Amino acid sequence: MDSNARVRVKEETEDEVAPTNGSSYINLKVISNLNNLDPYFRVRRDHPLLRVMISWGVRSKVEYNTVRFTYDGVRIDANQTPNDLNMEDDDCIDAWTEQLGGHLII
Repeated sequence: MDSNARVRVKEETEDEVAPTNGSSYINLKVISNLNNLDPYFRVRRDHPLLRVMISWGVRSKVEYNTVRFTYDGVRIDANQTPNDLNMEDDDCIDAWTEQLGGHLII
């Protein structure tokens, strides 16, 4: 390393240190009957869950809008945020394939 190189170091006071508990972020797991991925997503608590839905669809190679996402048995609207649903860290979202019909006539 060059002896003339300059390195800037910012000293942080206790008030400036970011919280380590991740209060503005949340980890969510998406569980599905389509695959065994069950990926975790780290998202901001105030951002719409549409981002999670799209990312899950890309990883699962499924169009996200063909799947129903539920939390505690209630369908999630794409514009809802984790704060809107009072989600906690490591909560699970269920992804269900949408089925129409299914009645067998004998």
